[in-house]
Amino acid sequence: MNKDAFYFPHFSNARNDRKILRLRRELGTEGYGIYFMILEILRDSTDYKYPLEDIDLLADEFKVSEPKVRTVICNYHLFEVDENQMFFSAKFNEYLAPYLRMKEQRRLAGIASATKRLNLTNAEQPLNDRSTTVQQSKVKESKENKVNKGNKVNVFTPPQIEEVKQFFEENGYVNGEKAWNYYNDADWRDSKGSPVKNWKQKMRGVWFKDENRKQAPKEKILTLSELIEQKKAEGDENYF
Repeated sequence: MNKDAFYFPHFSNARNDRKILRLRRELGTEGYGIYFMILEILRDSTDYKYPLEDIDLLADEFKVSEPKVRTVICNYHLFEVDENQMFFSAKFNEYLAPYLRMKEQRRLAGIASATKRLNLTNAEQPLNDRSTTVQQSKVKESKENKVNKGNKVNVFTPPQIEEVKQFFEENGYVNGEKAWNYYNDADWRDSKGSPVKNWKQKMRGVWFKDENRKQAPKEKILTLSELIEQKKAEGDENYF
């Protein structure tokens, strides 16, 4: 069947309709055939209407006389004529309407379904991209962990001057402030330009020298009179 052919309902008891019975009685099976060929023409026409002035063209197509076609259209109340002299079948349009509504609903449902699939595809695409990015990040992190496994990387944080001075003091050394100023001015790089990674270790290796060791205060040698006065002040009467 031609793909451009359109459906319209044909009820199995159409031949028993009162108007059709009269048509068949007067025009026979030929008239019945003309009636349904006219319906086919209407189904293919815009707004399911056809101009009365072109009845002769229908007669030529059906290979019947023009009066027979005109009789089928005008004599049995099977068709109506509008103000523009276009004839149509109200009952035909009524029977066709449910099919047209169903067809339109299916068309709209198809559009809605296609739109939904498109939206889902567009929504999932960024998610897939993010998933891929996360997976790539995890792979990169895993590789870095394998490379750095057993080689812990410490981020160097320069100490405050008070930390260095206290460290020197606790270990019995002086010049903590001098050492801090030296490395701070050098952006915490040593004499070779290498970055300091462990400042305490660097201080022990470079600055903890004898010349920087804290000196114990020399004990004052008292004269006899000073010693007597000291003992008196301490209340040591047995000393004399």
